[in-house]
Amino acid sequence: MEKVNYMKKYKILCLLDYYLPGFRAGGPVRSMLNFVENLGNEFEILIVCNNHDLKNKKSYRNVKIDSWNKVGKAKVFYASRKNLTIIGLVKILKNIEYDLLYLNSFFSPKFTILPLFLRRFVIKKKKPCIICPRGNFSPEAIKLKNFKKEVYLKLFKWLKLYQDLTWQASSEHEKNHITKKISNKMRNIYVVPDFTPKPLQSLNDNFKSREKGSLRLLFLSRISPMKNLDFLLKVLAKVEMFVELSIYGPKEDLDYWNFCQNLIKVLPNNISVNVGKEISFEKITNIFHKHDLFISPTRGEAFGNAIIESLSYGLPAMISDKTLWKKDKLGGLEILRLDQNSWVEAITKWSKFDGHILKKKRQAALDYAKHDYCNSLALKKNKELFYSAL
Repeated sequence: MEKVNYMKKYKILCLLDYYLPGFRAGGPVRSMLNFVENLGNEFEILIVCNNHDLKNKKSYRNVKIDSWNKVGKAKVFYASRKNLTIIGLVKILKNIEYDLLYLNSFFSPKFTILPLFLRRFVIKKKKPCIICPRGNFSPEAIKLKNFKKEVYLKLFKWLKLYQDLTWQASSEHEKNHITKKISNKMRNIYVVPDFTPKPLQSLNDNFKSREKGSLRLLFLSRISPMKNLDFLLKVLAKVEMFVELSIYGPKEDLDYWNFCQNLIKVLPNNISVNVGKEISFEKITNIFHKHDLFISPTRGEAFGNAIIESLSYGLPAMISDKTLWKKDKLGGLEILRLDQNSWVEAITKWSKFDGHILKKKRQAALDYAKHDYCNSLALKKNKELFYSAL
């Protein structure tokens, strides 16, 4: 085994479905952006992704397609369909000079399944490979399109595509999900936390105060069964206080969105719902400042980028117990099990907070994010993972 040269700037080839300027895929894009921002000086980061955003077949404007683009600290290759065929991917894996392959999904056909197959049977000179499933193995995620996933899992094991892979889990929770589905005897799996955004230095004056009793909730996520918007709408149907709910996020599952729209139509008059336009990452700050509470009854998250991002801007959050985050004693982050009555009670309680109490909650949220940022082992653990795999 070649000794790692810490003076060399190693090249990491990252494969993922979507990247900037795309934003509709949510967390995975944000995770990769944070990865680039934190390790872009340590490593030379090369990204290959689709030339369009999630649920949008139009190519990005102002980028070179099937060519390299400088995007922040990374170089990005926006691949068209012709370069995402078997022949196209063989050329990418053979012709690009890189030291390590980094896969950012488990069930992505073009950016994980096919590359693993080619790596196992076609590419003679294998490079080290780290695979980060990003929540794909959570019980709730596995339930969605379960038959196809179970078939692939069996094929994955039968073809021994797992050989020589290094696995990255965001938490012990996710590690357990992975080993349960792949093998309880896995040794090459490591818990390496995602990078978190840098929090504000202090609360700014852009937060708009509200009148007592009119709680402004923010649901900022992809519209899909995993994010559990229907649960929230059923909860709000039982809330007697005045509540304003803003919904932002791409309609990933249109059938599910139609179901949610029917729930919105029958909400009582004390509940108002605003469905906002999809927003890019750089415009998200203004959205946080216009609300009192970020809310996420998610059925499962590997990390939960939107959660920590809301806290980093001083917006308190109420989330389900299906994430890695822990409750804040001062109320900046409230965690509830997925029981409707518990959420009704909590929302009712928050709707009674006046501006003074809410400001304290915002400060608690920001302090929580600062503490997490300052005590994070993400940089140390990520460096250790990538250097150990080289």
